[in-house]
Amino acid sequence: MEQPAITLLKNLNLNQDDYTIKVRIVRLWSRAAFNDPRKVYCYDMILMDEEGTKIQAFVLAKTAREYEHLLKEKQCLFIRNPSLGENRQKVKYVHISTKINLNSNAIVSVCDEPVGTEWGFDFSPFSSVVEDPTDDNKSFKSPIDVIGFVVKSFPYDLKEDTKDGKQEKKLTFMLQDLEGKQIYVTLWDAYAEQILDFERANQDEKNVVVIVQFGKYRFWGGFLYVSNLYTVTRVLINAEIDDILTFKKRFLSNITPETSSTFSGLSASRIKDPTEEYLSDFEFSTIGSLNQISEKKFVIIVGTIKSFASEDSWFYNACRNCNRAVTTKTISKEKQDGSDGFEDIVVLECKDDGCNSKTVYSVPRIRVPIRVQDCTGIVTLTLFEREVLRLLKVNATQLLDKNLDLANEGNFPQELNALLNRKFAFKISIGSFNIKNKSDGYSVSKLTDNRTVIGELDKIFDVIQPVDEERVNVVSSDIKAADEVPVNDSVSRSKADETPVSNFTKDMFKTPDEDVSGTSIRVLENELKRNLDSIYDDDVMSSQSSTKPRKAGKEVVDDDGVTVGLLIPKVEK
Repeated sequence: MEQPAITLLKNLNLNQDDYTIKVRIVRLWSRAAFNDPRKVYCYDMILMDEEGTKIQAFVLAKTAREYEHLLKEKQCLFIRNPSLGENRQKVKYVHISTKINLNSNAIVSVCDEPVGTEWGFDFSPFSSVVEDPTDDNKSFKSPIDVIGFVVKSFPYDLKEDTKDGKQEKKLTFMLQDLEGKQIYVTLWDAYAEQILDFERANQDEKNVVVIVQFGKYRFWGGFLYVSNLYTVTRVLINAEIDDILTFKKRFLSNITPETSSTFSGLSASRIKDPTEEYLSDFEFSTIGSLNQISEKKFVIIVGTIKSFASEDSWFYNACRNCNRAVTTKTISKEKQDGSDGFEDIVVLECKDDGCNSKTVYSVPRIRVPIRVQDCTGIVTLTLFEREVLRLLKVNATQLLDKNLDLANEGNFPQELNALLNRKFAFKISIGSFNIKNKSDGYSVSKLTDNRTVIGELDKIFDVIQPVDEERVNVVSSDIKAADEVPVNDSVSRSKADETPVSNFTKDMFKTPDEDVSGTSIRVLENELKRNLDSIYDDDVMSSQSSTKPRKAGKEVVDDDGVTVGLLIPKVEK
């Protein structure tokens, strides 16, 4: 009995023992055996029926030996007696929550009739992907198919300081659809190399159309970002297929020659200078101006680590899967010895509900609050393990293994003192909690002590607060008079703070409250280059003016019990 797959999906409780579906393999990939990476353990597939419905499928390599030669992309098949089960994968490659399993009783044969379209594209107009205001935007959604004309590309980035120590390639470009809407696409590693290979072979080509199939997406700063989804994503660049040829013809017929001349095509072969992220990609702010920022963004500050905001807390227990903080929870379970009744056991619970669907394991991670100062004020930042490991070559596990007493509250590793009195440029995250609660504690996304970066950023302070070049004889009466002069607090914006930094270095920087009209390409470019590599739990701490005394009081905590204010930190020296 032959049935199209769409019928099978709508009737999950089929009573028939013998039925056949007709499908096309849209995407196929294999997984290696754990004990032998050279051996295929299983195949994963995305199948499509005659009506365009897609579903994931799975088969063990040992089960598929008789028809393994038929498992290839674009192949149309008859599948007799497939089994349906729940798709429990955290990341879904299709919009259906069930998947097909090809067990030993499944029979697979060739179907000579075409099923569905050749590639199985399901393009989403950029305007149809709408941001959910209730979503925290910390995770990517999937899947999505997009097609667009490349209107701008950016230098590719080589990252050495990854979690696993491997080098990563990242390449970003901007696509525009037929409605004039624009999105950003960021591709990693092999996908980035695919773009670079095309560019090297087609250096003079400016009219480039790219398809990203089975991508993942998220919103950041109000803009849509699409990225590759593991090895499932397919990327096609100016391929000689109807979808791309038709799109290119329609797109070019709707724009003027003047507009097309502004498109850069794929010109990303230049390696990104590591200083660009600090000197041109993001806005600069003085510490004293941070709490005037009213939108979520990354900004750059420069300052010296003067002290630790607390020596009672320097690490936390993190989820091994997502790095977010874990807590303990007591639950009741039936006794394991088979006797009647229940027993209370303590389990770990992650802040990410997705991790709690399976057993949660924890690992210690460094999270140390530091006090950083520039000439306009002092702020508390939270430094995480990735940056500490890069600077000091030591992680939380190594510190705890060296001295188990460090796990007790109040014991602080002396190795971290090597951070004190060092000057850095910090890339920090302005989060919704900071804006809503006017809290000045920020998490550090990245930092550098590169002399070129710090030297260029220091020039800003020469204008904000010029260094006296003339010696002045000060007498006691001058000192007394000076005491009576009101001093601007760091949180008060002075006229100097409002000076556009672009006056100094050709629009290399701009102040946080600089007026920007419209959504120009320049603004979009700045919004684009946000680092998506690692997203940490915000652990924000309070900052304070360098000229106001601290108020006595208790720790301030948010609804999750995370400290966001230290009202009695150490006295600065």
